[in-house]
Amino acid sequence: MNSITNDNFFSQFKRTVQKYLPSSLIIFLKDLKYKFLNIYKSYKYNLSFMEQKQAIAILKNLLETTKKISSFQRKTILFYPNFPHRKATIYQLCLALGYDVINNPEKEFDVAIYWKRYATFFPQEPILSQFSTENKTVFNHNCQDVSKTYIDREFLKVFGYCTIIDPLTHSGKCVAKSDLNAQHDGKIIDCPIESKQSGIIYQKLIDNEVEKGKVVDFRVPIFKQTIPVVYRYLKKNLNAEQRFFGYPSLISVDIIEPTEIFTSEEISKILEFCQKIGLDYGELDILKDKQDGRIYIIDANNTPSSRLLFEPLEMPTEKCILSYQQRQTIIEKLVLALQKEIFTLD
Repeated sequence: MNSITNDNFFSQFKRTVQKYLPSSLIIFLKDLKYKFLNIYKSYKYNLSFMEQKQAIAILKNLLETTKKISSFQRKTILFYPNFPHRKATIYQLCLALGYDVINNPEKEFDVAIYWKRYATFFPQEPILSQFSTENKTVFNHNCQDVSKTYIDREFLKVFGYCTIIDPLTHSGKCVAKSDLNAQHDGKIIDCPIESKQSGIIYQKLIDNEVEKGKVVDFRVPIFKQTIPVVYRYLKKNLNAEQRFFGYPSLISVDIIEPTEIFTSEEISKILEFCQKIGLDYGELDILKDKQDGRIYIIDANNTPSSRLLFEPLEMPTEKCILSYQQRQTIIEKLVLALQKEIFTLD
């Protein structure tokens, strides 16, 4: 029996069993699975912070993780309607802190996060709306649209300029890409063109090239009104599409303070922009044009993931893009921002 046949068998078996089990028992078993998986993953994730894995050090790490998990101050975060992927950045932070992560809105929680992976539009969820009226904290509840068109329109309101161009009249190169979230399908084209394609937006080609075949993007984490750190991505740019591939196009990553790249006025406007689109937690993609000196917010992600932070769980440290120290620094800064802005802890 091959793996596909196995998968079909177990899926059919699961559906058959669920048909005869009470719904309350199914929910209980699902919650139990998540609880034990979270505990196991917390131990595993915290072990990934160890540079040297001697027996005594491993034991100490396990004891520290046990202390986090058993602490009376342990927090519970409800992700709804979807449970976060294992590489979701905030899920990794929860594992590092030993927090509990749930998907059942009937359980007790400290804060809730509207979480719908790979979506572009986020209609109001009745249960989360109800929580808001009950003065329960729900993050990203008002972040209902992360389409490229909407992001650019709100960016214009805050910054006074934008990226959208008319490809029918524009002369020169521009970027054409899907209006939807997480497509990574951008490409550079020549304008003017004969007709526009439905579902595609056309933007100014921002000159962020630092040397032949290499460009720089900035990835900016947002925790309410805090920018804890900025990732400076050096990416390959050898053809019309490569810079838009995301992770596969990465050459290296530098970790910098927000004030090293943005002015105080730019930081203020970035945070104002986040308030406008209802982004309490997420990450922004920002480019800086070396011709006009301006910054451009080209994307907003309210369910960000990080393969970079997850790499040590999948490959040897020497093959990871981030160094051991870089990863430690990022996790520490993001954890502090999570505790301060989401849980208002000093």
